Amino acid sequence: MESKHFSHIHGLVFHQTAPGSEVHCSGCRSPGSGNVYACWKCNYFLHEHCFRASRSLTHPAHPHHPLTLVSYPTYPSTQFFCNSCNLVGSGFCYCCSECDFDIHVHCAHTAAPPLLSGSASVPLPSFNNTHPSFPSYVPS
Repeated sequence: MESKHFSHIHGLVFHQTAPGSEVHCSGCRSPGSGNVYACWKCNYFLHEHCFRASRSLTHPAHPHHPLTLVSYPTYPSTQFFCNSCNLVGSGFCYCCSECDFDIHVHCAHTAAPPLLSGSASVPLPSFNNTHPSFPSYVPS
């Protein structure tokens, strides 16, 4: 049975990869194995967790605006800078169109950045948050 996904024109079918084999996810652009959704016409594959990623979310590192899942970066370079891991990405990302905050789909679903003791909203400076109204923390 085919399932629709916003990132691809054709329907995708659930497939379990053979042990020891890998596919390259067309969403996050990472290799992986296990459960995938596939379009055999186009050789388009999505990890199950990329297929099931919510279209929008609120992330503790960026509480001011919701983040929207996009299938490719909207910048002219077709790449984005992840404000969580500080690496460049070119696949699925959650973005804030209001303030150029971007985060890999995997980074968005890992543990939230550590918070300062007693704080409910200020992440440690290792998390690159560029929101204009986000309070900056500079360790003494």
